[in-house]
Amino acid sequence: MTKDNKPSHLKLVDKEERLTGKQEAFAQLVAKGSMLVEAYREAGYMPNGSDKTQWEAASRLMANSKVLARVKQIQADIEEDRRTIERRREEYVLKRLQEEAEQADTDGARVRSLELLGKTIGMFTDRVETDDKTERAASDIEAELRQKLERLLG
Repeated sequence: MTKDNKPSHLKLVDKEERLTGKQEAFAQLVAKGSMLVEAYREAGYMPNGSDKTQWEAASRLMANSKVLARVKQIQADIEEDRRTIERRREEYVLKRLQEEAEQADTDGARVRSLELLGKTIGMFTDRVETDDKTERAASDIEAELRQKLERLLG
């Protein structure tokens, strides 16, 4: 909250909340998929220790609440970037399909573009409808379902 009781969109970061350079490097590497011990070594921590010692130290570092929070934030940022790129590509493809549907040289290209555009909104879905009007008892249906489950589950 600010002085006038309005929520603040900015967060003040105390010196105690900041990560060291090595911690930040470690968090970046882990968030991008590196194994803990590999990230630990690449970040410049204890390059000559035993594997066991490095694994333990990397695990402790990952358990640090500030480091863990930073890893999660980086992963969230990466995911948001991925979604943004995906949305932009989708918009581009839809725009190009619309242009093709309006300006294509052949009828076939226009129809295909319209078909693909229609599929993006679920207009042309393949549906198989069966209408079984056979009268059956609940016990018969149950027995049939049990047989199918046994076949599927082995």
